[in-house]
Order: sequence, then C-alpha cells, then structure tokens
Amino acid sequence: MSKKEKKSDGLNYKRTFLIGFGFLSCMLLWSVYNSYVPVILKGKLSTIFAEGSAVSNFIGSHSWLVWLTVPLLVNAIMTIDNIFGVIFQPFFGKKSDHTHTKFGKRMPYIIICLPICAVFFSLIPVAATVKSAALSILLMMTVIIFFNFTMSIWRSPVVSLMPDFTPSHLQSDANAVINIMGGIGQMIGFVVGTIASAVIGLFGFTALSENLKASKNSLGQIVDKETGELILDAAGNPQYVNYTPVFVVTAVIALLCLGILIIFYKKNKQYDLSAEVGFEKGDEEVKKEKIKIKNLDITKDEKRSLIIMLIALFLINNATEAIVPNFTNFAEVTLKVPPIYSTLMMAVFAVSLAVFGIPAGMMGRKIGRKKTIIIGLSGIVAMFAVYLTVSQILPQNADGTANTFTWIILWIALIVGGACIGCVNINTLPLVLAIGGREYVGTFTGYYYTATFSAAVTGPILCGLVIGLFNEDYNFMFLFCAVMFALGLAVITQVKHGEIAKDEDGTWLDEAVKDAQDD
Repeated sequence: MSKKEKKSDGLNYKRTFLIGFGFLSCMLLWSVYNSYVPVILKGKLSTIFAEGSAVSNFIGSHSWLVWLTVPLLVNAIMTIDNIFGVIFQPFFGKKSDHTHTKFGKRMPYIIICLPICAVFFSLIPVAATVKSAALSILLMMTVIIFFNFTMSIWRSPVVSLMPDFTPSHLQSDANAVINIMGGIGQMIGFVVGTIASAVIGLFGFTALSENLKASKNSLGQIVDKETGELILDAAGNPQYVNYTPVFVVTAVIALLCLGILIIFYKKNKQYDLSAEVGFEKGDEEVKKEKIKIKNLDITKDEKRSLIIMLIALFLINNATEAIVPNFTNFAEVTLKVPPIYSTLMMAVFAVSLAVFGIPAGMMGRKIGRKKTIIIGLSGIVAMFAVYLTVSQILPQNADGTANTFTWIILWIALIVGGACIGCVNINTLPLVLAIGGREYVGTFTGYYYTATFSAAVTGPILCGLVIGLFNEDYNFMFLFCAVMFALGLAVITQVKHGEIAKDEDGTWLDEAVKDAQDD
C-alpha cells in the first residue's frame, strides 16, 4: 500500500465519536482510580505512621529514615501500577499490529481484558475495608497490580483504534474527538461519587450514601462536621469512608461503553484501514525485523526527532501524572474539601479540556502540531507559576484554608490549564504516529506509552518527595509541575518531524515518508 493518502471529504465525526467509547471507558477508570486510591492510601498509611505506633517509633530511632513521609509513600505506591504500563503496554501494542481475527487487530484484547479489568477495579475499595491497615494495603496492592496488568493489555489497542480508522492528515482532528470522549470519561469519573451517593440513596441505603459525604480527620477516620470528634461504630471502633459504591458504578459504566464499542465495530469494520497494511500472517521473520527501531523505514533525522519527542513526552507527563494522584489530597489538606467534592473541581478541568479539544485539533492542522503544543505548554507554565506565587505570598484564613483571591486564581488555573493541556494531548500522539507511518501504528503507540508510563512511575515519586521536603505543603506540587512542563517545552522545540504536508498534486503526505517516496 502506498503511504500517500488521498484527501477525503473530511473527518467522519460520528464514527470517530463511537470509536471514542473505548477511550472513554479507559479514562473513566483512571480518573476514579487516581482520585480515590491516593485518599484511601493516605488514610491507611497515616494510621500506620501515627505518633506512638510501632512504625513511628522505629523510624524515630533510625534517623536515616526521616525522608520516609506519607506523601512520598502514597506517590511511590501509586507508581507501582505504572511499571506494568512501561513493561507490557509497548509489547501488547506491537502484538496487536500482528493480530488477525474476525474482530480485527485490536478488539480481541479489549473484549477480553476490559471486563476482567472492571472486576479487579471493583475489588480495590473492598480490600480497603479490612480493619488492619497493613493487611488492607497489602490486599489493595495485590488487586491494583492485577487491575493494572489487564489495563496494560488493552490500553494500547484501544488507543490504536483511532488511527486504524483515520487517514493521517485528519488524525489531529480525530484525536481531538477521542480526547473529548476521554474528557467526558474523566468528567463522569470526577462526578461519579455524587452519582453513586444519589443512586444508593434512592435505593434506600441512606447510611451508605451519607458515609460517602462524611468529614474525615488526617487518619481518614470519620468525624463530626461540627465538633471534629470521632464517630465510632457499635463496637467502639473508628469508622472509615466506604468507596465501594463509587467503584462499582464506575465499572458498570465502563462495561456499557464496551458494549457500544463492540456494536460499533461489527457495523464498521469495513472502514478499518489497518487491514490494508502491515505484515502477512505467519511472516515471523518480517515481524521481528520491523519492530526494531533501527530497522524502521525512516531516516536518521526522523529517528532523532522520535527520540527527542519521547524525551519531551517523558518530561511533560512527569507533570501531568503528578497532578491527578495528588489533587484530592491537596484539596483535602490545603483547601479542606472532601474527595467527593474536590473531584468536582477536577471535572471543571476536564470540561475545559473537552471543550477546547476540537479547536486544539484544528490548530494542529492549520498552524502545526509542534507550534500548538508549544502554545499549550507556555500557557500552563505561566498559570502554575502565578498560582504558586499567589498561594505563597497571600496569607491563609484563620482556619488554615486558602483565601478568596487564591481560590479565584486556582479556578482560573484549572480552566486555562485544561485548555492548554488539550493543545498538548491532542497533538502529541498524532505527531509521534506521523513519524512512523500507518504500518507501525501499534508499535509507535507502544513507544508513546513507554514514555508516558515511565513518567507515571517517576513523576508521582519526585512530586511526593518535593511535597515532603516542603513540610507536606501540597501547593508545591505546582512548582514541580511547572518546572517539568518548562523542561518539556525546551526539549520539544528541537523536534523537526511529525507534521503533515501536501505534495505537488495536492495529496496529503506524512512528512516522515516524504524522503522515502522522493527516492
């Protein structure tokens, strides 16, 4: 198949939105996971490290363990799952390039693994209900590891569906649509706590509904909103918030999205462009040769651009991956806002990202993907720097909460930040894929996620260390993120490939393959 692609009438928005239900379910699960699991872990670890506990006494007698803070440990635990993304996601991305079934290349991975993923996801808060904090964390991490392993199997294939159905010159616009669907998934995830509370309340589970809205102390124990005194159960033990309804409702929505995606693929598989390219079934020699970077049919300069782009993605995602797992704890500690409500703040960020999705895709096509990414990064660095400056200069209220002006700046940062991140996220994947060409969609999607998941390992740990160094002041996560975004901005200016252009007869042509065709 020629790597040239004739200009079509335009993007099929209906088909692209339907493809996006796969990414919607993925982002829905991640948004709930990243919003609630850190809160649960913080409560459990705070109990273990509480003053007078055996662990606290042990650390007190070993000064070299002073760095062992709760924020650092929470972020470190949250990165364990991302290690699976680094190891397995590229593998299954490449594997899906060479899969041949009546359901296409990608769908078998999604159909089998998404339901398994949903089951493990639902078990996370169940493990958190175990009274022993140490045993509870052990059980949680066991379930989390299985959840993330299955997620690693189907995430690259579900992302590869968009380029499989979309010509290269329309992929920025299509990725905007996919990211809107992902943004909708995030929005649902950020409000699903409120939805779950309302649903179980309607079914008569009033106590469980009120439990989700309860106020907590630093150990995650439920306290009276007015007096701050512990509320004990019948046996005289402290009570904790039970987030099981939130996770179960989320899993059900994800499975409904899978059903829509399966119906869509059955009706539209004839439009799968990936069926026209790739390797012959059973040609193992070619498969092994082509998946190596050194054997890819791109020039030395294009390989350099790919490597630089992956470094930039690593730096950028060190920032983005540090925000979400720390935001609910930031809101609870700094703003005194419970998780069920602080997730609504993140919903505003997701709405901004979704609303600006299509304009960001159009910008990528009209002024260039790299320029659009640079504009987005510049904007978010500026907003984070402004918020951090204001939060440190202006005094807090008497009760320790942020003052009104700081709140205003934070809301502006969330809204503008969502639009800026949209400019970045919409255009980075199409830029990477354009370097590789259609034959390597799954492979290059794997490279993309190797960079982003590597950042998901290091970002939260480094951010947790920064927060700990500044006496657990969660405002300083914005300092860490601003620095990482700025470094990513500096690196991405050196990327020279990944745009699209037209040749003499008006045919859309990937810049990554122009040299090969000219030869």
